[in-house]
Amino acid sequence: MSFNCPIESLPCKTGPSKLKRIRTVFTPEQLERLEKDFLKQQYMVGTEQVDLAVSLGLTETQVKVWFQNRRIKWRKQSLEQKNAKLSQFGVLPKEPPASDTREIEGEDEVDVDE
Repeated sequence: MSFNCPIESLPCKTGPSKLKRIRTVFTPEQLERLEKDFLKQQYMVGTEQVDLAVSLGLTETQVKVWFQNRRIKWRKQSLEQKNAKLSQFGVLPKEPPASDTREIEGEDEVDVDE
């Protein structure tokens, strides 16, 4: 069954055979601004998020998901740097128990586009 999606009047399907969403491709200018704002603060919500989305020509959801994914990357990089420093001193980093991996990895990577 097909009908018009409420967002941008794109055709949609209901049921198990939904149309695949197109991945967002950010421009270099958008990425530069997103990275710059991320360096200032890793969490952005409310009016700041809305204002940033409008200024970049993105949806609020796209900005929210970009920040979620960037925080995951940031945490992984921080953990790798910590492990590299420990290995320099001959200390082997501990592998976290299976139950602790979500805590280290943080949020699941999400790719949502509207």
